[in-house]
Amino acid sequence: MGKTAGWALFLGCLLILSFAASSPYSRSADLALISLRLVIVIGLSVLVVRERWLHREHRQRATHLRSGVGETILERFRRWYYDEQKHPN
Repeated sequence: MGKTAGWALFLGCLLILSFAASSPYSRSADLALISLRLVIVIGLSVLVVRERWLHREHRQRATHLRSGVGETILERFRRWYYDEQKHPN
């Protein structure tokens, strides 16, 4: 499922970019790419604000379980990206 979805996104972007090269669809393709970029930026902004909010709450409590229960989305993404293993503490 992961490789198929990745290839589908890649081919979809190529299709939109190919429309941007042709004159009648260039404006529509530009709007689609700009909208996609704004959605990604807004999504990442929401994740960053959420992580900072959770980090502030964890700092105030002074106890943070590292068992995965209190794990945040960006911590899981970082562990997945760098292929890190969970550290049982």
